[in-house]
Amino acid sequence: MTQVKIALAALLLGSAAGAEPPAAPDPVVAYPDNYRVLLENERVRVLDFRLAKGAREQAHSHPAHVAVFLEEFTIRFTLPDGSQPLREARPHQVSWSEPTVHASENIGVSDAHGILVELKPASCPAE
Repeated sequence: MTQVKIALAALLLGSAAGAEPPAAPDPVVAYPDNYRVLLENERVRVLDFRLAKGAREQAHSHPAHVAVFLEEFTIRFTLPDGSQPLREARPHQVSWSEPTVHASENIGVSDAHGILVELKPASCPAE
C-alpha cells in the first residue's frame, strides 16, 4: 500500500488544477471495507466504492477522478471549509471531480455503489 500512498501524494503535488487539497488519508487505506482496487497502473487507479446506508467516513482524499454511479444514493459531503454539498446520484450517471478532501455520510435510503477512476499525473517521456 505504500506505493499507493506515494502515487496519491505525487498526484496531489502535481495536480494540474493548481490548488492542492489539505493532507488526508487515502480511502483505500482508511476504509478497506468500502474501497476495493480493481485496476492500478502508472496512469489510473480504478476503485469499486460502497457506502452503506447511514454509514460515515471521516475526511479522506481523492485525486482528480471520474465517478460512474451504479446505484441511486444520496451522500452528504463535508469539505474542509465546512460546506456540506449533497451528491444525489442515479444509476449510470457519470461525474468529474478535481482533487478533493471530504468526509462522507450516506443520508439516503439505499447503499451507495459506484466506480471511481482516479487519474495519475502523466509521466514525461525520457529525452
